[in-house]
Amino acid sequence: MNTPHDRNRPDPARDAAELTHEAAVARVQDANLARLRQEDKDADRIFPPGTAFTDALVDHAAMRLIGTATEAYGAAKHAADRMDLFHRLFENTTDNNLPWNE
Repeated sequence: MNTPHDRNRPDPARDAAELTHEAAVARVQDANLARLRQEDKDADRIFPPGTAFTDALVDHAAMRLIGTATEAYGAAKHAADRMDLFHRLFENTTDNNLPWNE
């Protein structure tokens, strides 16, 4: 039975599932970013090279960089009235679109 106190107990299975989910989302975002880099020079200029979202899962410095880059990219797209491009960075990242739900 789950009680409020159970939420604070270590749960390796839950932790593994969350990490798997985060890794899947990061791979999708890296693929989205790779496509955006091809058509939007701001994406290529603002984001770190390579698999920036995946790298951020295990590197605190990379996490800070991706946070800053995401904010800067959002501001640039807002200023250019192209939030559609910003939103494409997050396409297919909901729980329903992850590979194991297909």
